[in-house]
Amino acid sequence: MNVDHTRSKTLGWLGALAAASLLASGQAQAGAYGLAVNELNNFRITTSAGALSLAGANRNASDSAFFEGGVAVNPRAVNTGPAANADVLQVCSGGGCSGLPQNHYAPSPSSTLEFARGDAHAFGNMLNGGASVSAVAEAQRNTIGAATATAGDTLTGSVNLTLSSAGFITFSFMGRRDLRTSVTTMGDKSNVSIMDIFNISCNSSSPTGCLSHANADGVIFQFAPDGDANNGSDINGNHGAGSLDPFSLNMTAGTNDPATGRAFTNGFAMFSLTSNFALPAGSYTLNFSKSTRTDIVVIDPPLAVPEPGTLFLLGMGLAALAFTRRRQPQSSAA
Repeated sequence: MNVDHTRSKTLGWLGALAAASLLASGQAQAGAYGLAVNELNNFRITTSAGALSLAGANRNASDSAFFEGGVAVNPRAVNTGPAANADVLQVCSGGGCSGLPQNHYAPSPSSTLEFARGDAHAFGNMLNGGASVSAVAEAQRNTIGAATATAGDTLTGSVNLTLSSAGFITFSFMGRRDLRTSVTTMGDKSNVSIMDIFNISCNSSSPTGCLSHANADGVIFQFAPDGDANNGSDINGNHGAGSLDPFSLNMTAGTNDPATGRAFTNGFAMFSLTSNFALPAGSYTLNFSKSTRTDIVVIDPPLAVPEPGTLFLLGMGLAALAFTRRRQPQSSAA
């Protein structure tokens, strides 16, 4: 039996295994996930005197989803008054869309499914007597290779607001937020954002003197919660006693570090803001804008840095190849 030949063959296999292990270590699974939830309950607008009425509402809800290399899904949208439910059918692009239910948001446990999804929904009487309003955006991508994904929704509209007599105006609601971002490979990016802005502006039928209290855009009162109850950027709001602004509902969060996921999660808390002067009796326009957005980018992953176990196998392979070469018999002269 040729012991040297058998030993050379065995060490040669070890070298091949070490090289294969090194190549496998370079094929990292890249991915990113983003979720933005923006939810309000018991949304109310009240006045300190007289009566407040709302009419002529115009509300729009929409969502969209797309990822590079997949089939683009056209945005779906609805337009409805404040007293109707608006549940926009989800849009989804990618092979992982099958079986994903409406209004349910959680990362897929599979590392092979690819999808980007957008879903928008609003329930209840939005502007009169209390309402529950939700805006959600989710995007996920798992892939080997470069990709991008985005999902988002908006809920915007306006309504005519009429005061029967001069009175202070108060916005109040229970609000919560849930923003989550994570990536699995260095260089991947995940960004999420939420926005809540409510304002009252002058219109052509507003009482004389309305614009004297307004900014350059004609806004006379605005509430954009930013987590600072003393923030004077909310136009003509009462930032004294009774102003509640526990955390920001207008923010962006993101990460591109696999070791540092971002999460801003809060349960329901009370928000409220009152005008610091009595609005004269008459007609105004109430505007609202509510949105969530998720953007993720997955890069084409470079060869990963070998781990200690891989380096050990590589060392064995190189040593085996060198030993085999050294043990090869010399050719005899002719």
